[in-house]
Amino acid sequence: MTHGDQSTILHKSEERGVINKELLIALVTEQGPKREAGRLFLEDGIQLENVTDIRIEFLNILNIDHLWVMPNLVKLKLSNNRIEKIENLDMLVNLKELDLSFNNICIMENLNNLKKLEVLQLFENEISVVEGIDDLQGLTIFSIGNNKIADWDHVMYLRKFKKLRSLNISGNSCMEQEGYLDYLFAFMPQLVYFQYKMIKEEQRQAAVQIHFRAIHKLEEKEAKEKEEVDKQKAFEEHIALLSISYVEYLDGDYLFEKMFEHDKDGKDLQGLNDDTQNAFEEYRKIFSAISQELYELGLKEQIKRSDEITLFKDIVNEGKDANQKDARQIVDDVLEKKAEIISGIKELIESMTEELDPDILYEKVESAQHHSEQFNDLLSKTWAKLMHQEVVLHEQMEDINEVFKINMTDMVGQFLETAQGYFSQMRSIESEFNNTMGVLATLVMNSYGGPDDAKMPPHLLDICGDKDTLSNNLAATHDIHLQVIDDREDRMVSRLKTWVEEYTEKNVSEERDRHRRQVLEISHFLDYQRTEFNALQLQNAGNTDPDVAAVLEE
Repeated sequence: MTHGDQSTILHKSEERGVINKELLIALVTEQGPKREAGRLFLEDGIQLENVTDIRIEFLNILNIDHLWVMPNLVKLKLSNNRIEKIENLDMLVNLKELDLSFNNICIMENLNNLKKLEVLQLFENEISVVEGIDDLQGLTIFSIGNNKIADWDHVMYLRKFKKLRSLNISGNSCMEQEGYLDYLFAFMPQLVYFQYKMIKEEQRQAAVQIHFRAIHKLEEKEAKEKEEVDKQKAFEEHIALLSISYVEYLDGDYLFEKMFEHDKDGKDLQGLNDDTQNAFEEYRKIFSAISQELYELGLKEQIKRSDEITLFKDIVNEGKDANQKDARQIVDDVLEKKAEIISGIKELIESMTEELDPDILYEKVESAQHHSEQFNDLLSKTWAKLMHQEVVLHEQMEDINEVFKINMTDMVGQFLETAQGYFSQMRSIESEFNNTMGVLATLVMNSYGGPDDAKMPPHLLDICGDKDTLSNNLAATHDIHLQVIDDREDRMVSRLKTWVEEYTEKNVSEERDRHRRQVLEISHFLDYQRTEFNALQLQNAGNTDPDVAAVLEE
């Protein structure tokens, strides 16, 4: 693409105010490396997905669009346009610097996905409320000057950004209000620079003195809130760990309590008298101990699985890195040899003149052709080397994946076999308890003369008024308890088996895709080298004497 073409594209874009692929390529070309580095940059082809820095400024842009083709952007400048809405930036998860200054933006929105953002510039817009950046906890520099911010709410909002070091809010009406600076300096202790000037220590101390009591109350409130947040975070992390260990809610009495959650008959039976209550507590103790053992085993097994995965990934990455290193050496050798051959051909062609004896001329032509054949032979051998190396790696990766699948399947299988033994213990303990409750409830029932005995309390009639009632209640509570145990066992078994199957299949699928990409990459690289070599030959031939060129063409 020529400079004139780029200028035309930029001019057209300025008329339309549209971001599209054509514009992005033109800008990347214009802003890319110059001279020899620039030539190589263009020869390699512009890959928008690899671009990390771009300036889209002074182009009358109306809408932010099409930037999802550049997911690796780190710096993005969109200043001095006519943008009214912040949008279509969600894919730029690697962005660290964003400049939207000198636009027509009214609302801070659609920014929370940019979690790596460190610098945000919104100078000279129409913003009245600082909002919509709660998740940008890495924000370090924030410029919101020359907007329409009148109240002081933004101070407390920005106070929670602990890494914020520089704030520019000049040109907003809030700055004109008495006491604003003291309020800002007092409640934003993390700030080092304000309006790009370092805050003096005496300024900060004076501000803190003015708002000392309010700061003290606020810090106490924040400390309590942080404690609650930390507790919740720790709990969520704990649950997450248990979830990947597949033993969530097996510690403590959770599973035991779950059995009685919807078991009214069971609750009534255990409350018949002291004997039933004691039997219930003993049952809880033994059952929960079994559950706890299974829980602790699950955590240990998760560590073993994690270690196996780490070992697997290390081996895979080591193999890929070694292959990549060898491939890079082969490619470097090809490029070096290509440069030598091109140089040799160029020297031969330059030495050809019409004054040369025809026999000598044809000797030189044959020598040039020999160089060309030599290069084509080099490419063929290189293709064979790279493909052989890639095929060997692919077969090794397939073998490693198969070994990992076998190891992980065996590991999970052994754990599940042991876990099912624990669940069997739980069912046995439950059956023993059910029998014990039957005996104790029968004793209670027999202590009365039957359901017609006026001395039998009314609440006992529905529990153990007669043998059939007691038998039905015991069977119902037994079924409920077994269902809870069975469901928990089935959940663990099915989830773990599904995880092994999906994880190992993902590894196989990723390796298959990697292999296909690598084969295509090898072919594309060598095709490009052959095409470029032929183009350089024609270029060199075109620069020589016409008569000699005719001989070369023959």
